[in-house]
Parts: sequence; C-alpha cells; structure tokens
Amino acid sequence: MRGRSAEPVIGHIYTLDDDGNSNGVVILNRLSDGTLTEMQASPVPTGGKGLVVPHGGDLDSQGPLRIHGKHLLAVNPGSDSITVFEIAPSGALKPVAGSPVRSGGSHPMSLAVHGDLVYVANQAVPFANPTSAPNITGFRLGKAGGLTPIAGSTIKFPPGEGPAQVEFNGAGTVLAVTAGFQSDGSVRSFAVQSNGLLKEGSGSPFQADRASGLSGTVGFAWSADGRRIMVTNFRGSAIRVFSIDPKTAALTLEGAPYSNHQRAMCWAVLGPDRKTLYTSNYVTNNVSVFSIAGDGTLDLIGNSAPKRFSSSSVPDSKELQVSPDDKFLYLIGPIATEIAIFSLEPKDREPQELPEGRSPFRLKTGQWTMGLALN
Repeated sequence: MRGRSAEPVIGHIYTLDDDGNSNGVVILNRLSDGTLTEMQASPVPTGGKGLVVPHGGDLDSQGPLRIHGKHLLAVNPGSDSITVFEIAPSGALKPVAGSPVRSGGSHPMSLAVHGDLVYVANQAVPFANPTSAPNITGFRLGKAGGLTPIAGSTIKFPPGEGPAQVEFNGAGTVLAVTAGFQSDGSVRSFAVQSNGLLKEGSGSPFQADRASGLSGTVGFAWSADGRRIMVTNFRGSAIRVFSIDPKTAALTLEGAPYSNHQRAMCWAVLGPDRKTLYTSNYVTNNVSVFSIAGDGTLDLIGNSAPKRFSSSSVPDSKELQVSPDDKFLYLIGPIATEIAIFSLEPKDREPQELPEGRSPFRLKTGQWTMGLALN
C-alpha cells in the first residue's frame, strides 16, 4: 500500500477517478481508525472513459459504483458503458469477461442492483452533447458478472430530467428514480415485474416546483421497511418524504418538508442502525443528521461543522457513505479530489472530522472524484 500504518485493514472503499482518457477505480484500504491508504494496484482501469467536467460545470450522481456479492459494478459516463469487476479477498479488482458493456444511453451516472436485476440511469448530461434522451435501462447480471440487456426495458425521460439516482427497495419490488438539480427535479416510482420490466405507479412522476422554494431533487435513501423514500432538495435544502406502495409503486407525498437550515442538501444515506439519516450539504460543506421515527417522520439531530479543505474553500461536498460498523462517515469532495473522514459519536450520531493529517484523504489521480462503495 502507499504509506504505512500500524492500524489493520478492515475493509475497502472504491471510488471513480473519472479520468477523461481512462476511467479508473481507486481502491482504498479502510483502516480500523477510519483512515485510508491506497492499494499499490490502484487505480484499476475500467476500459472506459470518465466525463470531463468543464470549469464551472457539475455532475449529479449517487451510486455510480455498487458492490453486489463478489462483484463491483461501475459506470463509465464518458464512453456510455458499464464495467463489472470481480472482487478478490484482498480487495483487488479484475474486470470480468466481456466488460465493459454499452449502458443503453448517454452518460450513465447511477446503478441499482437487486438479485440478478440491474438498472442504470443514463443522465444525458446537457453540457456533454448527449446522443440520446435521458433514460433508465435494465440488464440481467450473470453469475460470472456478465451483463445482458433486457429487451424493452428502456424508459425515456424528458430532456433536462436526466436521472441522478436509481435504487431498489430492499425487497426489489420497486425502483425509485430522482432527477438532478439542473432541472426543477422529479421523483418517479416503478413496480418491478417478474420479467424485469417496470410499470410506473400512480402519482408518479412527482414534479418539483421551483416557485415553491423547494426543488432540485438529487439523492435519496429508502427507509428500512422499504415503504418510504427520503429525497433531498438542492434548492431550499430540505427533505421530502414519500410513501411508496411496495406492490403497485403508488407514490404519495407525506407531510411537510424537513429543513436542515443549511445550504444545498444534495445526497442522503441511511446509517447501519437503520434509524439515522445522513445528508451532505454541497454549499455549506457539512453533514446533517436526522433520526427516523417508526412512522417515518424525521427529526433533525444536528449539523456538523464544515469539513476541512486541503485545497480551497468552495462548495464541494457530494456523495457520502457510512462504514458498516457505524463508526465512520466518508464524504467526497469531487473538485478537490479528496475524501473527508468523520467519526460518529455513539450517543448523538453527530459527525466529527478526524484531526488534520488524518482527514481529508487526497486522491492522486483523476479530475472529478465520483461515487463511494464500501465493504
């Protein structure tokens, strides 16, 4: 590994460096004290390309990498493809035969996996001159990691409503989809049929309204029971909660929004305790923590202090993940190509960034750090 530490390796983190010539998966050793080191074999080329982000440009994406059993799936937004890797016990990666495969659209940004069913969100990013309309497209994942497109599975979305995240509920009976901040935003829900095709539920799509002061749907997290989604809103920095029928995918807005009193809430992740929701705030560069009651209502526990920067203090906080042991939270700064590391207090769950020198971890390659997958 690069660097030395007396702390044992207890897991790994995978992220994309989004290189415009050769996209690569960066493999990080996750140490017992929460800190990170990079494996010598990292980054591993995907065989595809990242999407070059122009100065002042932006990308919305939650879930561009997914760990599923012994496989890691990763998007190549600059070459419209998906790569599947086999994960070795050491954490090393090896592309499976036949990878990468075409994603079925322009600029894949998010992946959802349940059983052998995979759906990809092809965002068709406006600044990158897409060759097709935004869509979601389905695949079957073979035991060896091969991906086979499902005929008739592609569902097209209106221009400017390119999906930022796709995610199955825990039972795999519903697929939820959000659009990014570049539009007012929308939320869609689809029932998963036995043949892998999707049927849109009643009440879908929910269209956000910028005039309401709350719009720009970006990331979301499913509740533990798979009956609700908690959706972030970039404009207005608040969460909307929707109930989704697990059989019909009927979509219903529940109650009033939950503000975090910060700026530009973008991403969301459910903690391992299944009762805590964490969101990242793009502009205020911090993390908000909500408790989730049994009836699905939320209560704001608090907001962390702004994260430390090793480069420049600009809006730069996106996807986040919590370690399986519920002790650490990792937060991407895509522009600075770094990962901030927070410890989680057992009592109040509020994140505290690790001391300087241990956080942030600065990546050595790439132009736009994208996605986090942990084991």
